[in-house]
Amino acid sequence: MESRIEEDTLNKSEAKKQMLPQEADQQKVYKGTELISAKYKASLLENKLTSIALSRLTMEGDTPVATLFPSEIKKLLGRQSDTNIYKKLISTAKTMTGHQMVIEDDKGNFEVLAMITNARYENGVFSVTFNKVIAPYIINIKGNYTSYSLANVLRFKCDYSFRIYELIKSEAWHLKKGDMSDYYVKEYGLSELKCMIGVVNMDEAKVKRAKQNGASWDKIVEIANEKSFNEWGDFRRRVLDRAKKELAEQCDVKFDYDPIAAGRGGKIVAVKFIIRWNNPGEKVIEAISAKKKQVEETNNQYEQMTLTNLSDQMEALVGHNGLTESDIRAFLKEALHDENEVIRAVEMADRQTGPLNNYPGWIISCIREHYDESTMVIEGSKEKGDRVVKANEILASNSDEETKKMSANYWNKAMRKRSDNFKEFEDYLKSRGVSMDMFTDGNEDYECGDKFMQWIKTGETDPF
Repeated sequence: MESRIEEDTLNKSEAKKQMLPQEADQQKVYKGTELISAKYKASLLENKLTSIALSRLTMEGDTPVATLFPSEIKKLLGRQSDTNIYKKLISTAKTMTGHQMVIEDDKGNFEVLAMITNARYENGVFSVTFNKVIAPYIINIKGNYTSYSLANVLRFKCDYSFRIYELIKSEAWHLKKGDMSDYYVKEYGLSELKCMIGVVNMDEAKVKRAKQNGASWDKIVEIANEKSFNEWGDFRRRVLDRAKKELAEQCDVKFDYDPIAAGRGGKIVAVKFIIRWNNPGEKVIEAISAKKKQVEETNNQYEQMTLTNLSDQMEALVGHNGLTESDIRAFLKEALHDENEVIRAVEMADRQTGPLNNYPGWIISCIREHYDESTMVIEGSKEKGDRVVKANEILASNSDEETKKMSANYWNKAMRKRSDNFKEFEDYLKSRGVSMDMFTDGNEDYECGDKFMQWIKTGETDPF
């Protein structure tokens, strides 16, 4: 079984001898020690997308960047049937750029910065731009670093397992390779651990200010408004126990833990992790191997798409209505390299009677959603067309009381779901100097529903 266990972490003496050939293995993620121990909050989807991006890094000048495509993201995340992945990518792109992290060195110096300066989903491409300040920690790393299989982390189901695995994996170099009985003990202060794994939101302005003023991690946890699992029992049960179970079931390392108490009341102040190599079993090893193969195949497809020359037929589309080579490659990626499907979508776009505000984006949507000739477009947007159809259905002939009741129900449902449309409507109200509280206080529920549907239909409405 020794051959199945990879020791991916270099200690300092080993790491100093070499510069990491980042492009050598796209199936792995590489992070410098300072980044592994950074304090920040991110969702499981954000962490997975970041890891995929880190395995695809290229340099634009002094800035690390990565380009991903929704079809391959769906495949890697095992979400082939997820029809909302595109909306999730748009939403995630917005939140990824807002996260602040605290990076510290072994001398106690620290810096508060954004790991990702720009993430966007546009024209069928998800692109991530990393802060150039952290380039030394993620590409051509010259110091201490940890690497791990992308296939492992893409299988996680629990939010906090991801970060705990990174922390545990970063200490695995202490273990004797292949010795299943060997163990290493690592202790983390409870407050610092919470900040590391995202239980505490480091994005809060006052948290950021407090850290810049030298506040302790205990103080950070105390003052933070956005935090979870204040009670030790909840943290143990919903974070540590879940992560322990998930790592033991599917990872190359596992852990046990002991709480450390202090003071007269026996308050838990730290957690002692006992780290060991793990043999998750043949079925899991086979599943991870299958995921590795999937990662490799997806990477190969990506390389082929980005490096091969376009056919004469596709080359002829470059420049058509402003289309670029990258646009054509994105179309091909979405169409699974079916050139006839790309041409069909381009020709259909050219036949639309209304102006297309985002010509390449409409073509991507046409390919992805298999538009037919009856697709309704309002002001160049199929989405607006769908909104109008839906609004017209809702506003179909009814009695006044039925219409008011339907409008009120529609509004209350919209407030509960807080869809992308609802959030855009909230932004629209703010642009008119009206808060959502002002809007709901100044209108009956059915009036709110009517005005919301009018905005969906026309893009405008009178708030009062």
